[in-house]
Amino acid sequence: MEAMQVVEDLSKKYGVPVEELIRVGAELTLKERKKGYLCERLEILSRYSVTSVQELENRIQQGEVPDHPAWEDLIEVKNLEAEVKEIDRDLGAVQAA
Repeated sequence: MEAMQVVEDLSKKYGVPVEELIRVGAELTLKERKKGYLCERLEILSRYSVTSVQELENRIQQGEVPDHPAWEDLIEVKNLEAEVKEIDRDLGAVQAA
C-alpha cells in the first residue's frame, strides 16, 4: 500500500486530519533525529571530559588531549551542532505550518 494511502486510512480511522498526521509525523521525525545528534555530540565531548566545542578546542591547543583523533572529533561535533541548528529551523517551519 502506498504511504499516502496509509496516512489517509489512518486519518479516517482515528479522526485526525491528514495534514495533522503529516505535520506531527514530520515533527517527531525531526525531534528524534535531533536527539540522536545531541547524544552523539555528548558522547564525543564526554570522551574528553568537556561540555563544549570551545573547551575541547582549548584542551587540544593546550596539549591536554592528543591532537589525533581529537581534531577529527572536534570537526564532527561542529558538524553535529550545525545539523541540530538546521533541524531547529526546520522544526520551526513545521510548527508554524
